[in-house]
This record gives sequence, structure tokens and C-alpha cells, in this order.
Amino acid sequence: MKIYGNDLPYEEYERPGKGVAVGLGNFDGVHKGHTELVKRLCLEAEKRGLQSLIYTFEKHPMNVFGAKKVKLIMTNERKAEIMESLGADGIFFESFDREYADTDCETFARDIVRKKLGATLTVVGTNYSFGKGGAGGPEILTKLGKKYGFEVAVIDPVTVNGKTVSSTLLRQLVTEGRVDEYPLYAGRPYEIPGKVVHGRKVGRSIGFRTANIVPRKEFVIPPDGVYATLTNIRGTLWKGVTNIGKNPTFGETRRSVETHLFDLTGDFYGSVIDVTFVKRLRGEIRFETAEKLSEQIEKDKADAVRILSCYEC
Repeated sequence: MKIYGNDLPYEEYERPGKGVAVGLGNFDGVHKGHTELVKRLCLEAEKRGLQSLIYTFEKHPMNVFGAKKVKLIMTNERKAEIMESLGADGIFFESFDREYADTDCETFARDIVRKKLGATLTVVGTNYSFGKGGAGGPEILTKLGKKYGFEVAVIDPVTVNGKTVSSTLLRQLVTEGRVDEYPLYAGRPYEIPGKVVHGRKVGRSIGFRTANIVPRKEFVIPPDGVYATLTNIRGTLWKGVTNIGKNPTFGETRRSVETHLFDLTGDFYGSVIDVTFVKRLRGEIRFETAEKLSEQIEKDKADAVRILSCYEC
């Protein structure tokens, strides 16, 4: 899979001679709605003998100019991995800046979709918007496609349990700690990348060695509490429990993310890891003594072992 704007400079993009089918959108979190769009894109590309390309943004547009920043729920690297697994031939991470934001709808359709990308087919969702101020939608894109020589296929929203799947819904689930519901709409559990650093060694003092994690600061962090988690370290998956909070039992005031891995030995300070949140076990509690905290952690471990028993590590 070719990744433009990451592995390859934008300038190295060459229009495929046999034409290209382009999936347009932000694809934030690559949820089940996005998955259906990409599957349709790849199916149509195969039927027509075209290459399939995902066209998205290097940064969330609202995080470039918006007053209210949007927290991330997926890295670009992970997004590309999933797109490749779904069968896309390439992904183009467009650089979003002021000049690009001022592009009107017709210029976008003519100069970017048709001339730059070489699209003969585009696939979008019903809520897709484009052009300056998001003025364009699927209907306008369809009219412009007829004018400049590309077709437009519009994919209906996907609903699960009566709810329309969206990136906003995914963020809400994480913010509320409902991480066990996340896979129902995303197709996979929620994961956060981070780096292991030296911590306060509080867990070690009561017999539970933990890894202190500094998550990517722009990511959505679940609310304080204890979670059953899976941690990917250098390609190996480890079961464990993760605490998010301030360790009130020890009078701490700084929020931290600490993971206790059941079977891991050795140090991995400095490692970049991914923590997958499977289920919230409880909220954060202040215990009267370290001994009572230790007893509760043993119960948390037992709950996590049961919940994670279906995962092979």
C-alpha cells in the first residue's frame, strides 16, 4: 500500500494510467460506517479495473483552525493499516492549511478530484462536506462530477442498536468510560498510543509493579478508574489492568495512566506501546490504607483475568 503524505511526499503521487476510484472523507476512527464505504470503494474499483485510493487529511481540519479542538481516537499510521486490511491500494493524507481551506467546491472537484487525483469514481457518505466552509455535499459533488467527468456513489449511514455510527459517538463512549461498547460501533476496541516513562513507583511499594504511561496528549482519555486492558509492547500482547487517576490513597494530585501487566518481567522504559481498553471495572476509590487498596487490586485482577480470558496473548 502506498501512503502519501507519510511514507511518500505528496509530490510523488502519480495519476494511475488505468484510473482511480477515490474514497473521500475524514475517516476519523475508521468505524463501521467507514468500513462499508471502503468495501464499496474497493468493490467498484475491482469491477472497473481501477486503483482504490483513500483521500483524507493529515490533521483534523478543526484542529488547524477551529477554536474548539477535536480529540483524536486514532493515529494516521493505524488508519493506514486498517485501510490496507480492507483492500485499499493507497491512502493520501492531504496537508490541510489556510490555502486549502479556501478552496471552493468547483475548484476542489476540477483541480483536486479530477486533475490531481485522476478520479473517475468517488465514494462518499451522506454527511460528506467539502469546499470552503463545508459548503458542498454529495448532491453538489454529483453535479460537479457530471461536469468534470467522474461518478459519485453515496453510501448510507450504518446504524447499530438504533444509533447512527459516527466518530462523535465513538468519542462519547470513550469520554463516558463505556469502552466495552466501543467495538460495537468501531469494529475494534479503543486503543491509545503512549510511551513508558519512569513513574513514582507507588504500585511497586504495595507489590504491584506498574508501567507509567504518557499517552499521546491529543488523544481522548477515558475517565478515571480501573480498566481491563491489553498492552502491545514491541509486537507482543500482554493482559493487565490499567488505572487512570490521581492515586488518592497516597495523596497524589497529578493524573496518571499506569498499567499492571500480569506476566511481564523485565524493564521496557522508553518503549512506545499501545494500550487497548476492553472494559471499565470500577471508578477510582480512595482507600483508608494501602492494604485495603492491595486487596481491591487483587479483585480487579481477578475480574480482568475473567474478562480477558477470550483473548489469546
